[in-house]
Amino acid sequence: MSYGWLLAAHLLGAALLGAAIVALWLVDERIRRASDCGTISRAGRRADALGKRVLMPGVLLLAVSGARLVASYYGGWAFVRIPWLAGMAGVFVFQSAWANAVTHPHAKRMRRLLAGTRDADPLTPALERARSEPLASFGQQLEPLLFALAVALGVLRPMDWAVVAMGCIAAALLAAAIAFYAARPLAPSSLSRASVEAEGGR
Repeated sequence: MSYGWLLAAHLLGAALLGAAIVALWLVDERIRRASDCGTISRAGRRADALGKRVLMPGVLLLAVSGARLVASYYGGWAFVRIPWLAGMAGVFVFQSAWANAVTHPHAKRMRRLLAGTRDADPLTPALERARSEPLASFGQQLEPLLFALAVALGVLRPMDWAVVAMGCIAAALLAAAIAFYAARPLAPSSLSRASVEAEGGR
């Protein structure tokens, strides 16, 4: 297969993967804000469908076309000496490992906890704890940032290992900060407090 066709297949795989990551992030946000079991169940089914129809085809297409490009045009294992290319491959492998080690087990645990519940049922304490697991929350924010990092490496093609390392560290720190902020309970605003006090004084 020519370089042009391989590159087109790689870009299509990246587009599918990116679309799936964004859609799954939105689904996770819906789960994070849900107040009943039915909303979480529906969001979980939507996530499963996205994984099968968009995410997996994107991952497979990206992996196959990427491996063929590396083998045919970047000297095979010599790619590990090219910072931007090794960085992209490392991000891809890390995302796959994270999905198998954290994301999929967390989704299975949520499904087990939802078994036997009705749509209108409020969340149980066990569901609340599972939904707020720090690693799962961190991963939810990390996935889109890592994808953005991989795209940036492919577009900018830095030849300095320090730039690649700084990008990875920045993505991890930003994901941790966003996850920490998202986990904080919403505090009533001063305007809301003032309104309540005014209502109480009447």
